[in-house]
Amino acid sequence: MKSLYFFVFSLLTTLLLFNANALFDFNTRITISLVMSFFNFITLNSVMQKYAMIPNISIFTKIINYLILIYYVIITYLHFFSTSEVRTILRFLNKNIEFHAVEKSYMENCNTFENVSDKIDWFVCAHLWGWFAKGMIIRNFFLLNINSAIFELLELRFQHILPNFYECWWDHIFLDVLSCNLIGIASSMVFMKYFNIPLYDWKIPDKIKPNKKNIIFPTVDKLCRKVFTNSSTLLLLIFLSFIINIIDLNVFFLKAELKLNHVNLIVIARTFAIGFISGKACKEFHCFLKDG
Repeated sequence: MKSLYFFVFSLLTTLLLFNANALFDFNTRITISLVMSFFNFITLNSVMQKYAMIPNISIFTKIINYLILIYYVIITYLHFFSTSEVRTILRFLNKNIEFHAVEKSYMENCNTFENVSDKIDWFVCAHLWGWFAKGMIIRNFFLLNINSAIFELLELRFQHILPNFYECWWDHIFLDVLSCNLIGIASSMVFMKYFNIPLYDWKIPDKIKPNKKNIIFPTVDKLCRKVFTNSSTLLLLIFLSFIINIIDLNVFFLKAELKLNHVNLIVIARTFAIGFISGKACKEFHCFLKDG
């Protein structure tokens, strides 16, 4: 338990120093961030050795645990710098790195379907493989398709910030939700069925028998219970959808904030890292719900 207390103390100290960033110059912040990253590494490693590195753990799980540790330390270090300073650090590490201030918009020539070919580019493959990977992580056809539609709505909400969220109406519906996303999701389901990979039933079992005497709309209640089982399951699906879309938006916003190209090695490596970490998190969370 001491290791957990030390980790919390180290994290709170890091956040406190970060909020006092204006008091330090760039060189001082480099020193502070290195020291705090080291302490966070030591404390988190101690916590993971005690709670995550259980006996007979697989090599793959060990690798992901260390990936979580390394990623956390990197985020802790970069937390002390502004986006322009992070770009300076990236340029120092890679002198050939290119930054792109303007992203491509997909909202030109929306009046005819003859322009569909203009919309097909690298992002089509990214949609297919991205939703295939999400299918392997989330493993629930219903939840995946719900979030496929939710993300398109989020694109509409944030398109004034990110130009590549500007898309034609038929691009959102036919190319994304009903084509690329659905094909990626369906392919992951077929793949998992072929290799006998278990799906996740994101439900919380009813421990208390519901009282149906005072229900105003019994037909609606019956339909809702067929889909969501109970109110706890509905809240669980809302929570999972919130986390899924926060992670997805974070990829696009961080890429735009740092002005990195979508094929940049840093963007690709981080996306893969988040994917593996999310896969482990979903597996352990589902086991917790199932066994708890």
